[in-house]
Amino acid sequence: MSTESPKQLITAPIASIIITITICVTALFAMGSFDQPKQDYATVNFDGGYKKIGVISEQRTFSEAEVILNDKILWSGTLSYVADKIKESMASEKNPENVTWKTGVALNGTAGISWVGSESSFKLTTETINLLSTEDSPLVAQQVIEQLLALDRKIKDENEVSANQALTLSEPPSASFTFTKLITALRDM
Repeated sequence: MSTESPKQLITAPIASIIITITICVTALFAMGSFDQPKQDYATVNFDGGYKKIGVISEQRTFSEAEVILNDKILWSGTLSYVADKIKESMASEKNPENVTWKTGVALNGTAGISWVGSESSFKLTTETINLLSTEDSPLVAQQVIEQLLALDRKIKDENEVSANQALTLSEPPSASFTFTKLITALRDM
């Protein structure tokens, strides 16, 4: 019989490397290093390019409209405010549904989404309205009111859809370091 001992497969240096790697990986899991980084850094994409907003603290709809006659602003404000002012101006009329505007009265407005972010604020115009009363095609005040209110409702109803289409979310740049990029690449495999 042979009295030779079996060869050791794991030597002390290899064992200490394995233990160190095990402890490091366990610590990284405990600290959440392998968790998906928070995707809350926003960049808005629009016709002219993109703008980094940062972490969004507020998202709202906005609207601005004005009614102008001969370079004089008759009413100015949100879509619903201007609609209310037009309605008030017709209150004394016998048939308010038939009131037409004079030639040259113009209505211009924009509406969309605005964001306040940690790096910058941004307004994205998603809708515009431009109407002009002419002799051949006078604007009916009641129809203008209906258009303004419909546009105001549309902006509010489609707020989330428009925002989702315009925004790209990623991890904040401060969280991007080599190890995080390596973990993200391994996770995506």
